[in-house]
Amino acid sequence: MGSLVAVAFWVLAVAVMLVATAAAGDTTPWRRPRASTAALWLIVLVPSLVQLLVPAMLSGLRRDWPLILNGQLWRLVTSVVVQDGGVAGLLFNAFCLTLVLLGAQLYWSGIRIWTTFWAGAIVSNLVVGPDLQPTGAGSSMAAFVLGSAIAANALCARQRLRAAGWASVVVCCVAVMVVGRDYHAVACAVGLLAGLLPPYGPRPARR
Repeated sequence: MGSLVAVAFWVLAVAVMLVATAAAGDTTPWRRPRASTAALWLIVLVPSLVQLLVPAMLSGLRRDWPLILNGQLWRLVTSVVVQDGGVAGLLFNAFCLTLVLLGAQLYWSGIRIWTTFWAGAIVSNLVVGPDLQPTGAGSSMAAFVLGSAIAANALCARQRLRAAGWASVVVCCVAVMVVGRDYHAVACAVGLLAGLLPPYGPRPARR
């Protein structure tokens, strides 16, 4: 089941990109990123690259539930900007973050992207930390919150059949994570709930 869950991670990131491009009617998702998109990408990945040279950053910034309960609340945020899993973990998380952000900028404003990403990261850490995964780091949960939120929002918008189809693929990926008892399913659930908040549909479709 673990390998199937891993496949679901990759498929979810690609499906989110396809949801956004189909909903926005945009066939050129690889355009130059907006300043807010680039800033978020750099804030997450530059420290992650520095971590390769300074491994102690991981233990200093990761989610560590006993330390969070002891008052180190910043770890709810800083755990996003360091990556566990070594180089492979960093490459996977960079891949997911890049696809989700490029899709998100076609769909939502920078304010909503930033709010969903960081609020989703904090809420996911609060839910996962006590029992499911007390220690860990990475941007995958925040990226999955944002991606799942876009999928749920696209389904609520009830437009563009292709977008709804890819959004359904995202939901199926979440279901695989649930069945596989992977803690990333919690982040996806947070994202699905966040996507229910209006307004619905991509920014270009609104009047």
